[in-house]
Amino acid sequence: MKILGIMGSSSKSSHTRIGLEALAERIRQAGAEFQLVDLAVEFREMHDISEHDEPTPEGQTAQLRHLVAAADGIVLATPVYHGSYSGLLKNCLDHLRGDAFASKPVGILANGGGPRSAVSACDQLRTVVRAISGWAVPGHVATTGSDFAGSEPSPAIAGRMDAMVADLLMFASHRQAAPERDGSEGTVRAA
Repeated sequence: MKILGIMGSSSKSSHTRIGLEALAERIRQAGAEFQLVDLAVEFREMHDISEHDEPTPEGQTAQLRHLVAAADGIVLATPVYHGSYSGLLKNCLDHLRGDAFASKPVGILANGGGPRSAVSACDQLRTVVRAISGWAVPGHVATTGSDFAGSEPSPAIAGRMDAMVADLLMFASHRQAAPERDGSEGTVRAA
């Protein structure tokens, strides 16, 4: 099982990054593969040109779409700027097709100046996840800087991370095991 983490922070030492690293460790400990897309480093060309409709096969939009399609689940991680998720993450999501997360489970992590601002960004991302055909797992992780001691999340945040990872992996595993409809009325084939 492969989980793709998309980092929407450009800071190398952000609490968002620390939070995503803690989630990645939990995912790996549970036996799943975790792959990071660091938008501050990767897919920079995407921000300068638009390949929305017909990306070239070797272009960054096509590469990003391929990574998303190959994942069994997604984690979106963002800092909170002016009450919302980052422009870096927004631009990335805007380059995906409307069915990019097609029934995939999506975990959401946001870090803000206060817990209420992080919750707001999580709520906004739930709407975006639905718009691109995904399913946001029930629990998200909303943090603030005081929720971390160095690189360690507080016990309360660690518990939320554990619950989110458990949901993400459970739904991804059910998705893998579920039969797919082939488009014909009532016809089901094995996934």
